Amino acid sequence: RQAVREMETALGRLMDGAARAIAHQKLLGRQLGEQQQAIGQRVRTAELALARGDEAAARRELRRTIEHTQMADALAQQAATAEELGDRLRQQVTAMRLKLAEARRKLAEISARNRAAVARRKFIEAIPREAVDGAVVSTFDRICARVEQSEAESEALLELLGVDEFADLFDADVEAELRAMREAASAWKTLGQALT
Repeated sequence: RQAVREMETALGRLMDGAARAIAHQKLLGRQLGEQQQAIGQRVRTAELALARGDEAAARRELRRTIEHTQMADALAQQAATAEELGDRLRQQVTAMRLKLAEARRKLAEISARNRAAVARRKFIEAIPREAVDGAVVSTFDRICARVEQSEAESEALLELLGVDEFADLFDADVEAELRAMREAASAWKTLGQALT
């Protein structure tokens, strides 16, 4: 949870920095637009002055046009750099959001696993010690392990040979097992009736 909170804080700082950089980029764009408008206005004013025959005024306006052009060039370079930085920061924000979403998902998963582990531990602690330590349990565990191993080997062989070809064999095994269970149940029932 602490790691997720730290990621949320880092994302907030990154978004603040990205917002400032993007705002700076927009401001530079506006200033560049203003300089370009000023250039156009100076050129028109110089043309009007020249049309009136006032070459001195036309020269002044052309000098100012050069100043605005130089300023516009510098702003254009700054705007390009700011745009590149803004794009990088946008990508970083997107990547951080994805990482944060993944971290939140993992946190939920880990929390669920932790709750399950705690519940299992409580269950295990509630089992009487003699039932866990007894020879009956260990013998039963060995038998279960052998049966599981045998089942796994059978499944592996069937996988290698093709499952469809041996479906009938499984049906026969299932039927045989079912018959054996019925017979055992019947025997226990008969024994129970005999005892009562």
